[in-house]
Amino acid sequence: MAGCNDVFERKEVKCRLSVEQARRMQDALAGRMAPDAYGTTQVTSLYYDTPERALIERSLDKPVYKEKLRVRWYGGIACCRETPAFIELKKKFKGIVYKRRVGCSLGRARAFLDGGAFDFDASATEGDSGEDLTWRNRQVIREIEGFRARTGALVPSMLISCSRTAWAPLPEAPEAEGVRVTFDVDVSYRDLVTGGSGFALPRNQVIAEVKVPGPFPLWLAKLLSGLGCVPSSFSKYGSAYTLEQERERLCA
Repeated sequence: MAGCNDVFERKEVKCRLSVEQARRMQDALAGRMAPDAYGTTQVTSLYYDTPERALIERSLDKPVYKEKLRVRWYGGIACCRETPAFIELKKKFKGIVYKRRVGCSLGRARAFLDGGAFDFDASATEGDSGEDLTWRNRQVIREIEGFRARTGALVPSMLISCSRTAWAPLPEAPEAEGVRVTFDVDVSYRDLVTGGSGFALPRNQVIAEVKVPGPFPLWLAKLLSGLGCVPSSFSKYGSAYTLEQERERLCA
């Protein structure tokens, strides 16, 4: 796992679509892109926040710069300590996303984010590579430690799970190189603070997220415009949190 890409800098645009719009978007992408080798997978993220939810509250105010910290794994909510996972520090500044991540087991990730020191020796033997963590991954851990020092105590806040199909460029379409498009459905959540759960997105809707390493290629911009895909600031964590806040108000 240490050999995986651990630093990303890219433009990310989300579109909230109907099932029919998503189908038409996939039809339009065909020829340049196709579902990657993993097909459709379950993606689960555990978001950390301050006890008073300061991080998500700030994020919902749409500041120029924001950060979030999570553990992500590929599989359902039911998992074990040995499940391969990523600790991810995600930053967004003026529309550009900077993501730092380190791979380790879910148990090691939880122990670290619950306030412990990162166990480099144990993590070096986890995953398929069996290689020591690179110096860049060590720098990522230092960034996360700095983030924890700035924010203070962090606690598990929200579990978000969805079914994702990721599309990747075809070899015969060099104009699509570097582009990645994901389609998320059945976005469910479990609030670890209030105990509430449900769907953070109506089940007849799809979140399409387009990710590019630089400016949008002209062909892709025209494709999205032609389909009427309007960028949305939809956040899975933010939507789930807002729904739970509203539920709490109605029950008060």
